[in-house]
Amino acid sequence: MRTMGKMLGVTAAIVLIAACDPVPPKEVAVHTDPAPVAETFPEVGEIVQTSWVEERMGTSEGRVAAPGPSDLRLSAVVKLRPEAVAKVLDGYKCHAGSPVVPEPLKGLFPSGVKWLSCELPMNGKARTAFVADGSEQAFLTSTTM
Repeated sequence: MRTMGKMLGVTAAIVLIAACDPVPPKEVAVHTDPAPVAETFPEVGEIVQTSWVEERMGTSEGRVAAPGPSDLRLSAVVKLRPEAVAKVLDGYKCHAGSPVVPEPLKGLFPSGVKWLSCELPMNGKARTAFVADGSEQAFLTSTTM
């Protein structure tokens, strides 16, 4: 009987803990405030215009996550000053590569551009700037670790 009571108590505790973490919204909100992006990517200089999303990583669709730290990915389509793109290309190791663009940003993502993937220094986050020489458009991505 004691074992049954303990089992019911543990089950109730698990259900209560799981209920504390709501299911993430199905639609990811697109934000336009440049401050969070500028704070995450100070190397790129002034951000003239941006549209960005932040996604919670590792949660299966329709499944409630356990409480605790979450990995977040910030993805931003940005317009930079022309000198900022040159600064990134000159200051960091870059190679050919195209970003994985979240669905809410795909309509804002320029097509027909040859992107260079530039790894930025880690600051508790893995950060990459995708830029194209001669363009003011960039795609920035940051993932917490």
